[in-house]
Amino acid sequence: MKNLPHDLLLHIFELSLPLMKTRAAVQTCILIKGWNHLWPYFSGLDFDLSEFNTRDPEQDEQKFFHFVTRMLECHRAAKVNKFRLSCVNFCKKKYALTIEKWIMYALQHQVKVLELTVCSGIRNLITQCIAASNSLEELHLHLNECGRHDRILSMPDVSINSHTLQKLHLHIPGMMCGDLFTNLISGCPLLKDLWLESVTVLSSAIIRSENLEHLTFKNCKLTGRYETETKKINLPRLHKLSFLGGNILCHCILELISGCPLLEDLWVESLDMQFEFIISLEKLQNLTFKNCKCWKISIEAPSLVSFYFVGPVATGIFDLKLGSLSSFTTANSSLRHSGSESYILNYNLEGLSYAKHLELCAYKVAANLQSPPYHLTLYNLQSLSFCGHCFKYIFAMCKDMPNLEKITLWPNCQHSLWFPKSIKWDDALFGLLIRCKKLKEVEVVAARFIDQEKQLDGLCKIKMSKINCHIQEIL
Repeated sequence: MKNLPHDLLLHIFELSLPLMKTRAAVQTCILIKGWNHLWPYFSGLDFDLSEFNTRDPEQDEQKFFHFVTRMLECHRAAKVNKFRLSCVNFCKKKYALTIEKWIMYALQHQVKVLELTVCSGIRNLITQCIAASNSLEELHLHLNECGRHDRILSMPDVSINSHTLQKLHLHIPGMMCGDLFTNLISGCPLLKDLWLESVTVLSSAIIRSENLEHLTFKNCKLTGRYETETKKINLPRLHKLSFLGGNILCHCILELISGCPLLEDLWVESLDMQFEFIISLEKLQNLTFKNCKCWKISIEAPSLVSFYFVGPVATGIFDLKLGSLSSFTTANSSLRHSGSESYILNYNLEGLSYAKHLELCAYKVAANLQSPPYHLTLYNLQSLSFCGHCFKYIFAMCKDMPNLEKITLWPNCQHSLWFPKSIKWDDALFGLLIRCKKLKEVEVVAARFIDQEKQLDGLCKIKMSKINCHIQEIL
């Protein structure tokens, strides 16, 4: 293999570089005979301070400093495709200028993907990276806050202007003024993916982008109002919008949504929404609420194909309204409640009348088991999954599902599926098969049964058809 041409050998070796950092790659080249000439020509550079991990932090910093400096001095590749630098604790002022030189080296060598995890003392990195490069396509910037968290990131003298940047991920503890947020978007016309984490956006930012497709806020705080009437929000090509925790008011979310006419995927997670959440989007296909405290949700989305809800709800009564959702014919809909308590649901689910697949998880009925808290007529339903329900409730639900073919029963982490003492477990499951004419299979996953006649005691997985009952697996 050592007799292969230099370019071919380098290409073969670089295929394995994503699996190792630069230091390990250099060591590998030196140890293997015939490869010691390859390491100065790497097009991907990955420097991580955590690799230099001994009991002496001072010595680790010096070794890291000398290794990166020496590596860049000996580097001979014309271009750097990817440059990653992670030195979170490398915060001494004497290294700040050197770190900037390392970053500038990558920018001057037409880097396409730049990932930086550094101390937040270098505050102009955003504009410095974008302004100094005419080749940068992806920028991942994670600033480790070493001082106060209330610093305001404002616009430096250098303007933001990039006609190549398509992906921007920023994790910046602190507050970002509206002008900087506005210029980040407007100064990068080809930007398709924007991820903001731990950022507080001050004042009413103008959010306009012709090409932005994915927008994510993680643990962020949005202040002010974003008025669509004055065209401050215009994201005509946005397909996916995510809110992952943080402090974002309900009206901010709704105002952002209203400026996204082609939105297809909306993910809302770990937010406290104390007002009615009204969604009306013609193109919306996937909608997820995870660990949100919701009072009332109204959905009008004629193209919706997947609705997923994970609790807990704010009160014992949670009102969910779905419009006429004809596209649910091929949908997987899921209503989950992740809390340990049980709630009586009171909602209107006519929109699920077209569903073929439905999952209900961890909702138990604390009132009259013969009268479910809601009534569903699911003529199109083919598969139904229950978790944490008592058997009487399952039995009552199935009477209005004439086309049901499969039922899956599985307990949650706190409860096992239980049957009334007067009903044997095999008779109960067989009763379901008789009640639903098209039902072919009942599957019970990790349910606890005690049957002395069949000497069955413990958790098991069971499949039952109209012909036989088969215990698949004892767990």
